[in-house]
Amino acid sequence: MFLRSYQRIRYSLLLATFVALTFTLTGCQQQATQTPDTRAADETAIRAADGDMAKAVAALDPVKAASFYPDDVVGMSPDAPTIQGKENMQKYFETFMAGKPEMSWKTVKVEVARSGDLAYSWGTGKIDTRDKKGKVTETTIKGVSVWKKQADGSWKIALDTMIPDPPAKPATKHAD
Repeated sequence: MFLRSYQRIRYSLLLATFVALTFTLTGCQQQATQTPDTRAADETAIRAADGDMAKAVAALDPVKAASFYPDDVVGMSPDAPTIQGKENMQKYFETFMAGKPEMSWKTVKVEVARSGDLAYSWGTGKIDTRDKKGKVTETTIKGVSVWKKQADGSWKIALDTMIPDPPAKPATKHAD
């Protein structure tokens, strides 16, 4: 009888230890907090920022245009080496805008990551430039931008590209 009592006590102690350990481990696990889905609001904010950036470029304001980039921006344009840093991006805009181009831009798509910290946008536009004789050259462009949410909640372009479309081929006449 003593042996059965001993076994019951031992079993009860093991069970109590197991239950206590289970509760302890379960209690130590952090509940996964669900981040609120702000993608729709973020998309709206990015579209607004992209529109404001296009206005700054159209107004030939290099300082305002560069303000849409963080300090560590990387820019890629076919007419320049890779641009690194906000200061160099502003210098690029100063050079680009010195020719007084006319530029239009339309954001086609914005996709925000579920994490809410990164997004990309792409769009199309055109740039009209004049040479020294006043001849206008129109270039259609497309581009992709990678946006990064900043600590203050604003969005800035961390990586920016601009790709010109190839020139239109002249129509050829066929002999009948």
